[in-house]
Amino acid sequence: MRTLVIGAGQVGPHVALQLARRGESVRVGTRSGSGPEHPLVERVRLDATDPADLDRAFADVDVVHLCLHASAYRPDVWERELYPLEAGVLAAAARHDVHVVYPESVYAFNTSTVLGDDPRVAPRSSMGRIRAELLARRAASSARTTSVVASDFYGPGASMAHGGDRMRRPAAEGRTVRPLGRVDLPHAWTYLPDLASAMIAAAELPATPDRIVLAPVVHATQRELATAYAVAAGHTSARVRPVPAWVLRSLAPVSADMRAMAAMSYLFTEPLLVDEQASVERLGIAATPLEAAVGASVAVP
Repeated sequence: MRTLVIGAGQVGPHVALQLARRGESVRVGTRSGSGPEHPLVERVRLDATDPADLDRAFADVDVVHLCLHASAYRPDVWERELYPLEAGVLAAAARHDVHVVYPESVYAFNTSTVLGDDPRVAPRSSMGRIRAELLARRAASSARTTSVVASDFYGPGASMAHGGDRMRRPAAEGRTVRPLGRVDLPHAWTYLPDLASAMIAAAELPATPDRIVLAPVVHATQRELATAYAVAAGHTSARVRPVPAWVLRSLAPVSADMRAMAAMSYLFTEPLLVDEQASVERLGIAATPLEAAVGASVAVP
């Protein structure tokens, strides 16, 4: 199977390196030509908004993992950048009969109850509505697509995630961790290497026009995750002082970034529960245990 990974941010390098480590050649396309270093990883310059670039890149591949995201965490930026990006990729995929695999979030779905194998689209924010619209456009396209729904990221490379470096670094260094919302509620987390494994496995499933599957998760409170990071780094516990959601809401009128974060704060003021068992059995994978995942994360500089 010939594979192209578009993007070298939080997710793309994990997908590319997992494929390379099992002996498969893989191409990584970014505007700068950057990407992970490995003898089986070919790094190329690719503008994913340019139809001619996409036609050249898609002409000799079977699967594309679209791991490119918007330049800022704001709904106006998402609309401006993601709609045309995905439209171009879907059109090229349809022309070349390429299967496109996406990392997807829980934003578009009903998380007021357990998110199960047949997730209901019910967005609760403007960013969730954008994700729902992207899912609808994939379903309406003639291209083959699979959206792999991840919960909040953690693990190596999770630079911007609530459970990633924002929590890992202070916990491992013995500093105070400042998570958002209520820190003792159960919360689903997806380890980035597990998301990559799920995306690779999803690419190998029998072709269907559109599919949504759930990535593996572990459940832990924010306090438990912070403590696990601290213990893995040799501390006895973590100092945790949460930022209440009302603080974000109070800053929302003067900051577009704070407005976006405040709109998504429900994910950290309510339990986030995911039952992904049917999906992971279909994919033939399982979640990495929390202790092993946290240990590997802390070992990364």
